[in-house]
Amino acid sequence: MTKSLARAVFLIGIIVTVSSCSTPLIKTDPLDINDTSTVTITCNAAQGNRGLLDFKDPVYVHVGLITDSSINPQQWRYVKFKWGSTEEAALASPSGNNKWTYKIPNIRNFFAVPENERIQKLCILFREGNCIDTFCKVLRNADKSDIFIPIAADN
Repeated sequence: MTKSLARAVFLIGIIVTVSSCSTPLIKTDPLDINDTSTVTITCNAAQGNRGLLDFKDPVYVHVGLITDSSINPQQWRYVKFKWGSTEEAALASPSGNNKWTYKIPNIRNFFAVPENERIQKLCILFREGNCIDTFCKVLRNADKSDIFIPIAADN
């Protein structure tokens, strides 16, 4: 391989790496979230496990919280919608090629969490509707774990 060809391959590799890093699995608006924030969450199905890549049907969310009352760091509490449901309130909005958005107004109020319980993480999965357990197209992290979004502690 010539030096110029090797350099071109190296530069293409860097560009691909940077490009893939600039499109995260989940983006939130605002970036920093507290327990009373209204947050818009956008997923990118070209990232993570790609469970919804090129999916054309309606996409729904499965949402809950990790709180200081969770038994372990992965125990969801206050789950808002039954798994596989097609409730209108769980419907995500299409927001471009392989992207969907879901808005949660005032996190504490939305999940009806008592004031004395500390919210640590927002849990979310984007999925198809009318599905059962493992027979469901679902967008997760690349290692197939659940998606957790940190919630800033009150000062």
